[in-house]
Amino acid sequence: MIHDLTITLNEKTLPFLPGGDPYLKWSPLATHLENQVQVNYVSMSTHLGTHADTPLHFIDGGKSTAEIDLKKYSGPAVCLDVPGVKAGELLDFSDTLKENKELIRAGDIVIFHTGWEDKVGTTEYFEYPEFALNTGFLLGLFSINGIGMDLPSLDFGGPIHRDILGRDIGIVESLINLKPLIGKRFYFSAVPLKFENGDGSPVRAYAVTD
Repeated sequence: MIHDLTITLNEKTLPFLPGGDPYLKWSPLATHLENQVQVNYVSMSTHLGTHADTPLHFIDGGKSTAEIDLKKYSGPAVCLDVPGVKAGELLDFSDTLKENKELIRAGDIVIFHTGWEDKVGTTEYFEYPEFALNTGFLLGLFSINGIGMDLPSLDFGGPIHRDILGRDIGIVESLINLKPLIGKRFYFSAVPLKFENGDGSPVRAYAVTD
């Protein structure tokens, strides 16, 4: 079964409000009525909706979307539940990772379900909790390839991003529809577009379960 984990993009999709990102703009270059073909022009942030972060996003000289190892954004994955998440708190995953250590394998992409996806489309979505400073260290203990989450970002200032991306761990943010995947292993894909100087990219994220 294929699970679509992606926010639909249109001109009403809320961009990253804390950063003042622009809204998506969509305009026709050719239409079926006039040209018998449809082609559109789109302008948007590289971090709109469900998207991937690459090292270049927070590390000067870091790998771009054209240079990253695809296994950091696609491959075997597991979804872990992080209940009771509230705005303004720091998310320490020590207990979550310890409780699920038998489920996690080296090379996995670990997906965190917090329930924050229920706020997608509202301004509250961007009042998200931040990852604790020990997150990168904890993830490094499991030798994973990437992480994903139903939050719009890991932090507000960037220290957690720099730590995790600096460990060559891929990041996918703003996932949705994660509830059916909690506690399961599956194939996950959220590969970014291959921009030469891409710091990130909207993705079509999905999971494949048996």
